[in-house]
Amino acid sequence: MSIEAHIEQHLNLSVISKQSVSTGLFAAYQVILSDGSVVFLKYQSNPNQQLINEGRELTLLGKALHTPTVLGGCEHCLILEWIDITYNSNMQSQMGLALAKLHKNTSDYFGFEFDNKIGKTLQLNGVGQNIDNWADFYWEYRLLYQITLAHQNTFISQTDYQQLLQVKNTLPNLLDNTIKPTLLHGDLWSGNVLSGGNHPYFIDTASYYGHREIDFSLTFMFGGFDDDFYKSYNESYPLDSSFNKRKPLYMLYHYLNHLNIFGSGYHANTMNCVNQLLD
Repeated sequence: MSIEAHIEQHLNLSVISKQSVSTGLFAAYQVILSDGSVVFLKYQSNPNQQLINEGRELTLLGKALHTPTVLGGCEHCLILEWIDITYNSNMQSQMGLALAKLHKNTSDYFGFEFDNKIGKTLQLNGVGQNIDNWADFYWEYRLLYQITLAHQNTFISQTDYQQLLQVKNTLPNLLDNTIKPTLLHGDLWSGNVLSGGNHPYFIDTASYYGHREIDFSLTFMFGGFDDDFYKSYNESYPLDSSFNKRKPLYMLYHYLNHLNIFGSGYHANTMNCVNQLLD
């Protein structure tokens, strides 16, 4: 079925024009419809649940912060409202407040009701396992999975592999049983927040319920978030005083994922986190 046919099936409108938009993982388009409205469409020719699940995540997160409205979706496409990018001088503080509001949504268990993707990598979420210990979840479903994948991909040596496995021994000192399962964006870097209208829109999620501190990892790794972001978050929902001790632990997950996706350019960052944790 063509893109035009999918649009007509989901929205009962015809396509006047479509223009390709670069997103990296999917074919994506800005589409002008017969009623004059504009939508954003992601498309994949091979059918699977990924775009359906992305729509479910955006809808869930949209109850706490601004996400593009999901207009339709199936195994081939996801149709979202189009967000016009505009300058907003309060963007950083609004992002912090929005994230704090999101993080006040909790669950009984860590993980999610379905597995999803973090970039191109499968993200296992312990579906149906009812895991209530964060250290156990984080080791098995986050770090160990990525470590094993990096070893299989030969992005790390046997010595690196053994060092990475030792990180498990640091978890009891860093992660206690008071950590609550918190709803996360999951892939929070500057490219996944749009300045639209009078508030930020959060996109391209990799959501699950986990420790809220991990949502900050990419903000430290790739920038794009300033003091106003962290200040407004802390004023609304103060972080624990031991937050900084866990930075390398949570950055390690994302560096491992980037190593597995992009290759050896992320090896040094990965092992630097390990060295900080094992010192």
